[in-house]
Amino acid sequence: MAALRHFDVLIVGGGFGGATVARHLQDLLAPRGRPGGPRVLLVSPENFLLFAPLLPEAASGTIEPRHAVIPLREMLRRTQLLVGQLTEVDLGARTAVAQDLTGARHDLSWGQLVLAPGSVPSVVAVPGLVEQAVGFKTLQDAIWLRNRVLRQLETADATLDRERRRELLTFTFVGGGYAGVEALAEMESLVNDALPTYPNLSRNDLRWVLIEARNSLLPGLDPRLARYSERHLRRRGVEILLDTWLESCVDGKVVVSTPGVAPYVSDTIVWATGQRPSPLVSGLGLATDDIGRLIVDDHIRAVGRSDVFALGDAAAVPDPDGGICPGTAQHAVRQAKVCARNVAAALGVGDATRFAYRNRGLAVTLGRNQGAAQVYRFTFTGVIAWLMGRSYHLLMMPGLARKARVVASWTTAMLFPRDLSQLGALGRRSPLA
Repeated sequence: MAALRHFDVLIVGGGFGGATVARHLQDLLAPRGRPGGPRVLLVSPENFLLFAPLLPEAASGTIEPRHAVIPLREMLRRTQLLVGQLTEVDLGARTAVAQDLTGARHDLSWGQLVLAPGSVPSVVAVPGLVEQAVGFKTLQDAIWLRNRVLRQLETADATLDRERRRELLTFTFVGGGYAGVEALAEMESLVNDALPTYPNLSRNDLRWVLIEARNSLLPGLDPRLARYSERHLRRRGVEILLDTWLESCVDGKVVVSTPGVAPYVSDTIVWATGQRPSPLVSGLGLATDDIGRLIVDDHIRAVGRSDVFALGDAAAVPDPDGGICPGTAQHAVRQAKVCARNVAAALGVGDATRFAYRNRGLAVTLGRNQGAAQVYRFTFTGVIAWLMGRSYHLLMMPGLARKARVVASWTTAMLFPRDLSQLGALGRRSPLA
């Protein structure tokens, strides 16, 4: 049996919530130049923080995929990191079990527990969905989608069958939230830039479809901007099906709920909707809301526990303006700052505080040089909104070196044509014989 190791703070999850809590705790509990202090352990399935707002641009090749991640060991030099999964939590005994990349067991005890495990795709009972669709949640998803789109262009350029060419170049995105809209817009921009290099293809061979169950795109965005985004995508040839559900996609044949839309074959289907809290939180025995998020108070503490905190997608954090905070990166970062202060206060350092952040604005990118943004009650569209969104993402990104790399990628993308290399074989070793 592994020896039990004690940590004053155990943080679960290396996303915006968990990594930001750890970063602030470093300064609160063990300021630079003062070694020692409470022991903090972060357990994360990856050794990097994925900067999710840049995922669509990583997919389209506007930035290098590795520039959309921040190494946790570089970001958290005074925090212990265990790359693996938390498999068991005993709240009564304040113990937990983690499994590292080799499968070895680590027995842990903790004084304060911070839960920020994020969310996972929620797969509904749609025939063919699991077999045919890909998610858009991870860096692997983004790289796969880029390679897939470029592969489809190569295959379609070589085929003489016009109907088959149309099937190869039909791309269906399910989910009209930020992930679905931005992913589709970036990939459409990629294909539009690539098309002149394929002599046998034309825009008439392409079909882009966006399926959304609600009656508008981009929930939470100013309705005027949501309508602008819809009109802009339609002008670019995107078919937008609102109040529509995906009913089946067996063997790539898409069937939707809207009667006027005939079934069609789509070789690429992206599932960009239906997120649910990490399964880790459901087995703790703590109070959850109707979608499984841990219910917390305005101090980011789980109801009924003074030693358990939760934030991000896995927590129902009260919004100061009423309701529950949306699951955005900007909210997770602000929740993390409050959480870190309150964890430090529980350890006798500083005073506790309430979460009082109010949403200042939102931005959505719609491909090259296009976007929509709101700041308080002011709205912006086009190039200005696109630049505002980029500036805000750059401001949020931790680390000067990473900011510089992203700016370099953006500058290169503006000055030179896109790199259209299909690198689908990367990550797989070549056989020796």
